[in-house]
Amino acid sequence: MIYSVNLDPTTQTSLKMQLFNNVTNTAELRSKIMTGELKCCIVKPQLVYDPLQVVVAANKALTSKKQTTKSIFTELLFNLSPSSNISQSLLKFGIHDKDQSLLVVILEKTTDNFEDIFSLVQGDVLDISHLNQLNDIKAIRKMYKITDKEFNSVDILDSIVSRIATKE
Repeated sequence: MIYSVNLDPTTQTSLKMQLFNNVTNTAELRSKIMTGELKCCIVKPQLVYDPLQVVVAANKALTSKKQTTKSIFTELLFNLSPSSNISQSLLKFGIHDKDQSLLVVILEKTTDNFEDIFSLVQGDVLDISHLNQLNDIKAIRKMYKITDKEFNSVDILDSIVSRIATKE
């Protein structure tokens, strides 16, 4: 159920992701993230088309020479967004207290107790392959400004990843 991938070898970090639905303690989790008590990133799955999107954003956050935000986890959210506005990026891709669907992302070099973090989420665990049941293609296309022409001629994941990779 846990999606795991090794990131760029120079980072010596692996990424762990788990998808949840019907979460009842989102406000508590968000509060713990804000205070730094919880070392993870929680992303709105509605705006994630494919796990690779998060992997590319995490790699970029870890390999970048300069960090734009205050933590590696907010940097990941910032990199997911096509916007260069930090606040807007965090608002769009980060969670809100009433959200019930969550994609919890952990960077294992920074967090060795990933199973403990996943166990704090009170909700139904979904396999990452169910992401397509929670994501919103219309919202994703709007977020990444993917036109009908581009959508019909290029793989949407390629469009998203290229925008993340080329964002400055």
